[in-house]
Amino acid sequence: MWDVDGTGIRKIDDDDLARAFMVKVNEMNLETGRDALLLAAGFAALPSDVTSKLAGVTAVLGSLYFLQGKVPKE
Repeated sequence: MWDVDGTGIRKIDDDDLARAFMVKVNEMNLETGRDALLLAAGFAALPSDVTSKLAGVTAVLGSLYFLQGKVPKE
């Protein structure tokens, strides 16, 4: 079940295409998990005085990114 063309989720009629999508999504999920684990391990290896400052900066930058254009101007 995929939303291939933007008209809604439906079954893909072509089995080869459906299998290719599934393989690609599974590979992407594995890569994302691996990257998150490596990032977390690298963060955990840093000293706490560095990680507390880094976490604060990350929180501020993340908030600014996700709130971009959504904060009322008044």
